[in-house]
Amino acid sequence: MTGGIGVAIVTLAFASCSSDPTAAKSVSTPAATAVVQVTTSEPARSTTTLPSPPTTTTPAPSTTTTPITTTSTPPTSTISQSHGSFDGAAFDSVIAAATVGAGDISVGAAVLRDGAVLHTTALGMENPFQSKPATTDTRFRLASVSKMLTAVAIMQLVNQGSIQLDQPFAGQLGLDGPFTDQRVATVTVRQLMSHTSGFSAAHGIFFGHGVDTWRQAADNALGQALQFDPGTAFQYSNTNFCLLGLMVESVTGQSFESAIRERVLKPVGINAHLAPTFDTEPGDALHAASPGRNYMEALGPAGGWVATPLDVAKLADALRAESPGPHLLDESTVDKMRVSVNVPVEIPPPANGWSYGLGLMLFGDGSWGHTGTIESTHAVVVNRPDGLTVAVLVSGKEPGNTDDLLPVIDLAVAAASSRAG
Repeated sequence: MTGGIGVAIVTLAFASCSSDPTAAKSVSTPAATAVVQVTTSEPARSTTTLPSPPTTTTPAPSTTTTPITTTSTPPTSTISQSHGSFDGAAFDSVIAAATVGAGDISVGAAVLRDGAVLHTTALGMENPFQSKPATTDTRFRLASVSKMLTAVAIMQLVNQGSIQLDQPFAGQLGLDGPFTDQRVATVTVRQLMSHTSGFSAAHGIFFGHGVDTWRQAADNALGQALQFDPGTAFQYSNTNFCLLGLMVESVTGQSFESAIRERVLKPVGINAHLAPTFDTEPGDALHAASPGRNYMEALGPAGGWVATPLDVAKLADALRAESPGPHLLDESTVDKMRVSVNVPVEIPPPANGWSYGLGLMLFGDGSWGHTGTIESTHAVVVNRPDGLTVAVLVSGKEPGNTDDLLPVIDLAVAAASSRAG
């Protein structure tokens, strides 16, 4: 297929998408921080296809501490609320089978219909070392779902005239070079948002402790050689959204986190925060993390937020034109974000059924939102054609591929609707 990125239909099967499993090995508990030893497989995105979110392989170092196995199903606790013609128990049963029933630490989910809360649930343990069950207030890592927050802020600033979507980002940051690759000076804000900038995936930077902070990751990008001419191909890269984070700070005069709180979180009533790889705050779900990694700090605007499933569902719902409000962006702006990237290269339809717009993933069944994957984290939020907004956030390694949560959500919604009817 030429002239654009095609969209394939997602089928209702638990293994409908490509699989890159992560295998939890053992848990050690040093005095200050609980460290879950894992081996992760984090697949790279190709320049000609649209696979699952990027990750890398980092073997966990050995430990002499007596391990606590995490391969068996953890204790579970369901705290749910249901409203209207939606069978929450049936929904939970499907979600549980694919997550905590398969060995995950915890999972949370929220379902909205046209802005109204239909169902919220929590299963498993927020912190197994403290025997603390997950609740509907537990905050999970969002991974690349975080890109939606950055994208909303950028588009707000575009609408205000503070950022020019089709002008080079470097000039708008006051950066004149010289750059290692002079093509960097031509990369536009639109190309950053659509992952058509040419910046590499830079797995070692984000998942191999290549930098200490996301700002350093952005600065590092300015010295990179681009993989292709800007606008000629698609390469999913967290680098793009770290650079967009710098733009938010430059234009607003605030720290990135403060700007997102003021412009995106508060208007929707969301309580989220950027989190480190270790030392979770009270109320944050414990996610497995190999010693020595710092991807949360390195990702920042590209993947460093934590929030509740209901918070994430509210964020996505606030982009729906038919939602009773509040709205973070007007309908015409969201429509622009939902247009699939169009690059003048031959690209086969993605096997897993999605293409990309401006900070949004566009799925084959007409749903749109985003997914996210990092170590011991799977996150999905979708606005569906049936009027439902569904968010599912996981602490654990199952299912093996985050995209596999999409058919799980389909099955869970079908079960809840059938039983309710």
